[in-house]
Amino acid sequence: MKTNGSLYVGVVFAALVGYFSYQWWFNPTRVVKKRLGEVAEALSVPAGDKDLGRVTRIAQLRHYLADDIHVHVGATPELTSRDTVLGAVGAWTPPPGGWDVAFADVQIVMESPATAHAFVSVEITTRDPQGQPSMDSRDASINLAKRDGEWVITQAESKELPGRP
Repeated sequence: MKTNGSLYVGVVFAALVGYFSYQWWFNPTRVVKKRLGEVAEALSVPAGDKDLGRVTRIAQLRHYLADDIHVHVGATPELTSRDTVLGAVGAWTPPPGGWDVAFADVQIVMESPATAHAFVSVEITTRDPQGQPSMDSRDASINLAKRDGEWVITQAESKELPGRP
């Protein structure tokens, strides 16, 4: 015969398992954060990268961007299509040691079940000629939308950091 205490503990335990399962697998904020990590990985270029690796990363990046994406970085002209963005990414010449792109300080706001806004610090780490790491950081604002069941970037904007006084 079960006691009421055992039943309550079982119910609480089941509720906790359900909650953490939801947070781990189905929480849209977690899914958006994972997608941003995939974008950063696709933008990173390892040392000694070959053409096949570059083409593979650009093909991956294509799945993470909306057809009608708008990208504005600093004082450069706005890029207004996925193909233009992919062309610009493909035209970048990485330094000999490659670079590593990471999104830090990620803050995600779910505006609806199908739209999200992320504020991130984009950190790009390269190696200087002496082999020491050198990092550049910019703040960025990214809009995402859920299209055909996948989260894609619809707009990205980064402003130049102010100079030192």
